[in-house]
This record gives sequence, structure tokens and C-alpha cells, in this order.
Amino acid sequence: MIEGLDPVIHNRVRLGILVILLKRGKTDFSTLKEELGLTDGNLASHLRVLEREGIVRYEKTFKGRKPVTYYDLTEEGRRRLTDYLATLKRILEGL
Repeated sequence: MIEGLDPVIHNRVRLGILVILLKRGKTDFSTLKEELGLTDGNLASHLRVLEREGIVRYEKTFKGRKPVTYYDLTEEGRRRLTDYLATLKRILEGL
């Protein structure tokens, strides 16, 4: 029944990250953490999975003297998320 759903994306936290990035575009780590109600370590581990898969990319910069890390979807990430959502829609329409 859930064949075709991307197992990397089909995780509550990772899907949440990707939906935020799809809606907002480039988003900083602190905003993702706050929006999803996660700890630093939990969010970082999910972001590492998404980075390793080429789904998100990061950019480190500074606001004044404070380091800030921004995340954004890659083209591959946008394609995989779009495919995931289309597959999910087909599954739901079949109910």
C-alpha cells in the first residue's frame, strides 16, 4: 500500500523539515528547531541524513559575530519531495 514512498522522507521529523523548507525557502537552524520543537541533537541528526542524501544543503554565515547555519532544498530534494507528495496523493485517492 505504501510502496513508492521515499523511506528517507517518510519520517515525521524529516518530512516536517522539508515542508518548512518548501514553504519558506532558506531557513536557519534555530527556526527549524523552534518550529518543530526539537533538540539541537535531534534536528542535527535528521539534517545530516538529508544532507547525505543530497536533499538539503547548508550555508554557514554570520549575523554580526554570531554564526548562523541556513538550510535549503536542493533541486534533487525538491524533486524527491514532489515525487513523495504525488505518491502519497495517489495512495490517499485510492482509499
